[in-house]
Amino acid sequence: MPKGKELTFFEREKIETYLRMKWKKTKIAKRLCRDYSIIKREIKRNSGEVLPYCAVDAQHYAERRKKNTNKRKLEKYANAKLKEFVDGLLKEGWSPEEIAGRLVKQPPDEVKNCKDKTVSYESIYNYIYEGEGRFGGLYKFLRRKQCKRKKEFARKQGVKTILKEKVSIHQRPEIVTARERFGN
Repeated sequence: MPKGKELTFFEREKIETYLRMKWKKTKIAKRLCRDYSIIKREIKRNSGEVLPYCAVDAQHYAERRKKNTNKRKLEKYANAKLKEFVDGLLKEGWSPEEIAGRLVKQPPDEVKNCKDKTVSYESIYNYIYEGEGRFGGLYKFLRRKQCKRKKEFARKQGVKTILKEKVSIHQRPEIVTARERFGN
């Protein structure tokens, strides 16, 4: 099994079996072709002080942790009303800055039941360009209908300057090679 892949339920069952057989973690890691630190972390994360390691519980905890990570605020199920509100205002022609300001100053009643009542304009832009809004083509409702966004203070592309009268280093005068003047 290559490194970086998550543990499967079958591997967790093997870990549980080997722990009951009193195997050391290094031996378990070699048997499963995994790194020692992965096995050690798995056992530490999913066993308590009193209760031993259980593969079923470990799989359940792993699935729950996986479900809760890397979700944007507007893509969470608990914020469905907030997402609908933001989508509606975007389609009416509001900018993300205006929407974020409106949510702070005058939140509507439908959004008050959501887990998160406000959202920043940067999160709205991320939702439009990188999240679920990208599939709906929400960028078309922005004032500048760009399919890619350049951040406000991003670095600008450097312009290459081409010297018209450039001279090769081999063709320079002898006085320059002596280096007796400033600037040589």
